[in-house]
Amino acid sequence: MTVHTFSGINGSLPIALGWRGGFETFTVYGGPYDAYPGLAAAFGVCVRAERVRPGSYDLHLPIDDFSVPNDDEQVRLVLQQTLNAAITGQMPVYVGCQGGWGRTGLFLALLAKACGVRQPVQYVREHYTPKAVETSEQLGYVERLAVSDIRRWVYRLAWRKRLNGLFPLLRR
Repeated sequence: MTVHTFSGINGSLPIALGWRGGFETFTVYGGPYDAYPGLAAAFGVCVRAERVRPGSYDLHLPIDDFSVPNDDEQVRLVLQQTLNAAITGQMPVYVGCQGGWGRTGLFLALLAKACGVRQPVQYVREHYTPKAVETSEQLGYVERLAVSDIRRWVYRLAWRKRLNGLFPLLRR
């Protein structure tokens, strides 16, 4: 697993998919979106609704401060695209909002849940920051959002990557 150092971030969240995910591991970084190192250095996921400069991110999921997303299908799409970037590992993934705590923590908890972490909010608070997921509404959203189909897709993607690495001739 490659470790990246970015200045001004709040932390990082390691994810290990276990045997179901071909033992794939990756790390997602988070913090204020203003600390995002840029499109050339990382895959950027902006989860703030305010002060967003078009073209300064790879994915944008607008969430109002201290709130939750309005569109579950958009959330699911952004989760899948983010996990694709993290698993294929072409560059590090950076998630950010205004301060990098509540909305960033919410999205990181959703990523963890989609990767099979049983208590995703607790996991994010232990491994990223205790300040993650700031409101009861955000906590309820993490518990409520269904991601089992994304989890199955993640496991297939991870195994495909692993098998392609073991048997490069299969890629043709």
